[in-house]
Amino acid sequence: MLTDALLLYLHLSAMLGLAVFLTAKTSLMRVGAIDTAALARLRRLDLWVWGSFAAVLASGLMLVFWGIQGPQWLLHNPLLWAKMALLGLMAVMSWPSTRRLARWSFHGKDVAAWAPPAVEIRQERRWLMAQSHVMVIIPLLATLMSHGFG
Repeated sequence: MLTDALLLYLHLSAMLGLAVFLTAKTSLMRVGAIDTAALARLRRLDLWVWGSFAAVLASGLMLVFWGIQGPQWLLHNPLLWAKMALLGLMAVMSWPSTRRLARWSFHGKDVAAWAPPAVEIRQERRWLMAQSHVMVIIPLLATLMSHGFG
């Protein structure tokens, strides 16, 4: 019982971490606010987002194999696979962001006053918001699973 509670806590903490880091990236992603210092912060936050994805996946797998419900029930639950698909979708949506931040860093490393084009900043912010909207569905599915649905 205690093991299951601790695993659930770890999983929830990982999801909250993902939400925090996505929110932080979104709040920094504003036209006129991105300079080389902000870009460095965005790149660090991006690493934390990827770390959070890994933590969510790892803690979820621990719950599947070491939790009370066990793999016999969970691996046959379509809600688990829906959660995994949504997390995968979020990761796929994050990849262009990582590439864009790397490109911006490359272009801005030699020019102190360089800033990314406004249209790209707006596009990046829309993608971050879309990821946040996808993420809202995951806790709903988790709640349904914890109450025996699926």
